[in-house]
Amino acid sequence: MKSHLLFIVVLFCTLSAYSQINTRAPWVWMKGDNTIDQYGLYGEQTITNSQSKPGARNIASTWRDPAGNLWLLGGLGMGASQYGFLNDLWKFEPASNKWTWMKGDTEPDQLPVYGNNGTAASVNKPGGIYSGISWVDGSGKFWLFGGYGYGSDGVGLLNTLWNYDPVSNEWTWVMGDQQINRTGNYGTNGHAHAQNLPGARYCSVSWTDNNGDLWLFGGYGYGTHPDESGPLNDVWKFSVVTREWTWIKGDSLIAAKGHYGTKSVSAPDNNPGSRYISTSWKDATGNIWIFGGQGYDENTMGILNDLWKFDAGTQGWTWVSGDNAIDQPGHYGTRGIPSNAVQPGARYIASSWADLSGDFWLFGGYGYDTAQTGYLNDLWRFSPQTGNWTWAKGDPVIDQPAIYGTQCLADSSNKSGSRMSSISWTDGVGNLWVFGGYGYDSTNSGSLNDLWKISSEQLILPVKLLDFHGLLKNEMADLFWDSENESGFSHYTIQRSFDGIRFNDLMTVAGNRVSGQHSYTRTDSDLMTHSWQKVFYRLQMTDMNGQRSYSRVLLLSHEPAKTKMSIYPNPAQQHINIQMSLTSGEQLEGRIYNAGGILVQQFEQSTAAGTGSLSIDIDRLPAGTYILSVRGKNFQSSQSFIKQ
Repeated sequence: MKSHLLFIVVLFCTLSAYSQINTRAPWVWMKGDNTIDQYGLYGEQTITNSQSKPGARNIASTWRDPAGNLWLLGGLGMGASQYGFLNDLWKFEPASNKWTWMKGDTEPDQLPVYGNNGTAASVNKPGGIYSGISWVDGSGKFWLFGGYGYGSDGVGLLNTLWNYDPVSNEWTWVMGDQQINRTGNYGTNGHAHAQNLPGARYCSVSWTDNNGDLWLFGGYGYGTHPDESGPLNDVWKFSVVTREWTWIKGDSLIAAKGHYGTKSVSAPDNNPGSRYISTSWKDATGNIWIFGGQGYDENTMGILNDLWKFDAGTQGWTWVSGDNAIDQPGHYGTRGIPSNAVQPGARYIASSWADLSGDFWLFGGYGYDTAQTGYLNDLWRFSPQTGNWTWAKGDPVIDQPAIYGTQCLADSSNKSGSRMSSISWTDGVGNLWVFGGYGYDSTNSGSLNDLWKISSEQLILPVKLLDFHGLLKNEMADLFWDSENESGFSHYTIQRSFDGIRFNDLMTVAGNRVSGQHSYTRTDSDLMTHSWQKVFYRLQMTDMNGQRSYSRVLLLSHEPAKTKMSIYPNPAQQHINIQMSLTSGEQLEGRIYNAGGILVQQFEQSTAAGTGSLSIDIDRLPAGTYILSVRGKNFQSSQSFIKQ
């Protein structure tokens, strides 16, 4: 019989959160039609109805309220029976998976009702409009600026600013012209003034900063010249408190060329070229990120794939990624694997999200695959921490049809069809949502009203291994590990080696495949059939797409320990004393595990050389059997004890 003196090396590891993508994470078709050009079903205004749904549309305006609901205004598409410029307002609640028609008209091409400037009224409403610029302020009210649609004198570019209160369900015309195609009043750069006002425009980038101010970049419209409209690169800020605009940065005329500077280096004269229908995100610190669009590189107008960051603090631009030349194809690399050599092709009117971990996601749009232009359905992730893109899902070729599957049922074969000008938002638990746009159902291209969801948590791999340890007992090895982030994860394979070099598969353990923390315990009862002094274990972790990663190696040994440890009293009630013989001073780390291998208590203690003791309070532990593991640079030992 071999000695029962235990010698254990416990290794802890955390795998990178910015590794591979689970390419098999499923799209889910949640709502709407699986065929193009469908009319809306309105029901009764403000009354939620499971049958209600917006008609197919694209380039609508949208907000996400503090409760995580999606609000949708207008767009170019289908009313109850006709196609045109819409002004209907809808709310979608993810919890119930239902739409509610809140306000506006059931048919397109309606004229606005302005009412009195600055005064809310139930009859006030924007006219039919698409590509309006939208925000949510700190109080949960919605703001709408510009767009292309109906003013008092016809159809064109708008510069009216509206406010919507979801509590009262009323619109307020705040400022701006009732007439279309108005030029801007820039005033003095950097100075707010009541007379300042951006020119009429649509397809701009907008965001709300951490102070509650509303920001606006570029778009297609008017600068200061009344006879010229085109792409813009001006940056504006609107104070919700003072109701004043400030021209912050950029040019007051259209068609400004870009100044890229050095990639990843901020400089005062850096500036993106004039552009519109770009894609954007806001990060946790309030910085805005802008990708692509239709506009100017350093010389020429075309389709862009450059990524820029605007620092809210310094108000400076940095060219982060992508090309400083128009019309660049995509470099896809290997699906699911991040790399500094991959990047999306040039595109415009793509959809975007920022997930709960601060990564950015880009979906579809109109632009380049590897060689040609069309409608896209590729899904990309950008990590601001690594600066790398990852092609996550979708096709590397244009004009792909959708695979709908069954409504509300996840399936790895589902996929959203290629599309542009869709609505997108992130809910409170990290799901990425996309609604409608112009693109492909399963067969044809046209206007869409389908609603899709995909989980950002399921997309991100690998599993995070929190703890891996083992214990020899009665000629068997008990192995314990803790993990989290198993969404989309497949299984563990325990591998064993007697020389630390050649590992063989011992057993397979299925993962839980859901978020949260999980604990595992497995026993190797085959050791008694082998002759050995040391045994090595590791975990091979396999995700749903077949990608693999490994834990560090765990060593268990029957070789006599160089040091001794004893626990008394044993059984114990309120505390245990640990006596050790140390050959040198040590910074010791102690961990206590319950009988199921779950970590329940830990401590650190500095000790001198020689024989010494530690007293550990265990009063809060419930009665049962526990394993104490203590390790230092030159000391490793484990022993069980009983808490009465």
